[in-house]
Amino acid sequence: MFWKCVRATALLISGVFVEVGTCGEKPREVRYEFTYAAHVTEIPESADHVDLWMPVPSDSQGQTVNGINILRPSDGQVRTEPQYQNRIFHYRFRGPFPKSKTAPAAELVFDVTRTEVVIPEAKVLGANRHAGKPISLDVYLLPNRLIPIGGRVSQIAEGLHLPKNDALRAGRRLYDYLIDTMAYNWKAPGAGRGDVLWACDSKTGDCADYHSMFIALCRSQGIPADHEFGFPIRTQDKAGTIAHHHCWARFWVDGVGWIPADISEADKHPELREYNFGSLTPKLLKLTHGRDILLVPPQAGERLNIFVQPYAEVDGKPSNAVKWSMAFKER
Repeated sequence: MFWKCVRATALLISGVFVEVGTCGEKPREVRYEFTYAAHVTEIPESADHVDLWMPVPSDSQGQTVNGINILRPSDGQVRTEPQYQNRIFHYRFRGPFPKSKTAPAAELVFDVTRTEVVIPEAKVLGANRHAGKPISLDVYLLPNRLIPIGGRVSQIAEGLHLPKNDALRAGRRLYDYLIDTMAYNWKAPGAGRGDVLWACDSKTGDCADYHSMFIALCRSQGIPADHEFGFPIRTQDKAGTIAHHHCWARFWVDGVGWIPADISEADKHPELREYNFGSLTPKLLKLTHGRDILLVPPQAGERLNIFVQPYAEVDGKPSNAVKWSMAFKER
């Protein structure tokens, strides 16, 4: 079943509200205010300094950032890392850190307009318009630490007999293959890291694992693919808090542009199978994209496999004691 030009105002699926647009009509648009807060706990009193980094949203497909307000610390800076152009807030807190002192904390407010993304070409599997290419797509063809593109990945792709020179149909074939062969289980030991070889063996995982597999398979066939991270709004309420982050994939098709694909949600909710290939709900916030992130200024630890939650280092050593919260409200 392919895309039909009918209106479904909201699908309620296991508590997930998905706003669905209509072919030929203006996609739904929502303006949100997001408040992202973080604080670092369990700091030794002898510590000299604490570095805190937080992801900051940028304009992207279906998203316009109207403003960023740094509530605290007001002299923190937002910079852009060069590889993926992710925006990053950073602040260095200076010691001493007596137990009676308030823990180092930051609070950012994002004014964001989200627009539903619907790519008609993805629904009919045919390219019929022109999209200008970014300066370079090379970074979206290379492997990452946990996203290899040779060996077993290439063998799986070759066994699927994907259509040659048709990235759109190949992407749809991979999308369906992963829905049909993987089983969603975010509690599985090892899930959530986006480790492709682990996912090959387990055939399970969460959104990070599904989309890492998709990206690896696409790249193995010369199709640029990317990993996007953010927070979903899984309620019809106009305001609330968000407890968990989410991710999805996108792949590049010449003549069309970026095609979004949310495979894990489609597997969890079969009613979304057609919608989630080539569409993206406005009920989310995209924060970052890409893997193996080098922060600005650079962290002392290794590159971050995934950067969607705040990250901190105490005297140059990674801290596991970072607490965060995300709240939203419609404007």
